[in-house]
Amino acid sequence: MTANLDSIIAHYHSLFNAVLARETFTTLDAEQRARGMLVGPQRDRLICPVLRPRFITRAQYETLTRAASLVGRAIRAVSAAALTDPTLLAPYRLTPAERELLAIDPGYHGATVFGRLDGFLAPDGAWCWFIEANVESPAGIGYDDALAGIFDQTRIMAAFRETFQATALPVRQELQQMLLDAYRAWGGRGTPTVAIVDFPGVTTWSEFEHLQQRFEADGLPTVVCTPDDLQYQGGRLYVETRLADGGASWRPVDLVYRRLLQHEFLSMYDLHHPLIRAYADRVVCVVNPFRTKPAHTKLIMWLLSDDEGPASGILDADSAMAVARHIPWTRLVQRGTTRYRGERVDLLDFARRHRERLALKPNDAYGGERVILGWETSPLTWEGALERALDEPSVLQERVPMSEEPYPIWSDNEGIVLSSYYVDADPCLYGDRAMGCLTRIATAAKLNVSAGGGSAPPTFLVEPKLTQEPVNANP
Repeated sequence: MTANLDSIIAHYHSLFNAVLARETFTTLDAEQRARGMLVGPQRDRLICPVLRPRFITRAQYETLTRAASLVGRAIRAVSAAALTDPTLLAPYRLTPAERELLAIDPGYHGATVFGRLDGFLAPDGAWCWFIEANVESPAGIGYDDALAGIFDQTRIMAAFRETFQATALPVRQELQQMLLDAYRAWGGRGTPTVAIVDFPGVTTWSEFEHLQQRFEADGLPTVVCTPDDLQYQGGRLYVETRLADGGASWRPVDLVYRRLLQHEFLSMYDLHHPLIRAYADRVVCVVNPFRTKPAHTKLIMWLLSDDEGPASGILDADSAMAVARHIPWTRLVQRGTTRYRGERVDLLDFARRHRERLALKPNDAYGGERVILGWETSPLTWEGALERALDEPSVLQERVPMSEEPYPIWSDNEGIVLSSYYVDADPCLYGDRAMGCLTRIATAAKLNVSAGGGSAPPTFLVEPKLTQEPVNANP
């Protein structure tokens, strides 16, 4: 027995009536608010307001993870080469502080250990495209894990599982294991104390608290803190923790799960910060290391895509083929010529004439910030953006197909409302291996949750109930 994605989704929706839909919404709303899983400028919008998880078929999942593993391997190869190749590093226009960080050996190999690719996946698994590499400190793994648990509490999922197997993919478990593997590669022994470090007030703080709870339930001592809570003395990194009586104690840290972004850190602190000193002295393992910039910014997609660029010749045959199939045409914005589908073109002239098929992205921005979609932009605005892009590293990227799916929401006035959403597919990378799929959905072409422009339902691998063998979510 097989089932395509449309029939799986249609079956789930057919199980709803008004009572069950309202009950499902009430559960999702209460559980997310209780955990602080709210986003948007006012922190008042549910991360997942829709009443259905994202479903992915075995065919889709195999296409996604196979492609992502090879593209991830390509990213790791190019970014590792960039650590010592001035030609590869030059387009990034690194600051002196960034160069100093890049030169620090973190105690294990490579520029990045784990991350996430952002892309789109065909409903039948026939194709997938990756448009960005988020391999510095990607958000979403904890939220996906928490939301899968919330959906598992609902009667609608119990009813759905009478016909289909639905398996939450183990992204949080893989993150936890990856942190431990990096700690062992760094030279750590025993069970480390983990500090999840980011700035106070970030919208993802509730995700850190969920990960802390899950890590500690598995016997991994964990604290969530800010850079100002850290102190380096006597050859150890410590985190200040608050006591019930209002006092404080200093707890030694072995492993830092770095959620703060490097460029934001450097805008507030210098390289004498306790975290950097402990990292440089190799007394704490930091994951990901402070050398991810060649891997995670928009320029990596250009370095992979442009076979005439400075990274040409680095990739093995399988990785090069995967890049050609799964990364869209991407070019650094600069004066001069390039190739487009075998034709030699002047890049800026080509960009002006083909605005409707291109997106313009600043290299170091994230969360959809300052991304300009040519097909939604006037010619005059596009022209101005191209000129400004010459002054800061930016890329042009060809538009790719975007999948759409119906998702139900609950309205007190209208009852169940089905709306069409763009759906992305974001596999997680753990070393050279891809696992799981995070999801963002939105009614607009920019799919970003933290900035308030989308939602993040959990992802379940779905197969017919008649499958005799247990579901293996690790192809």
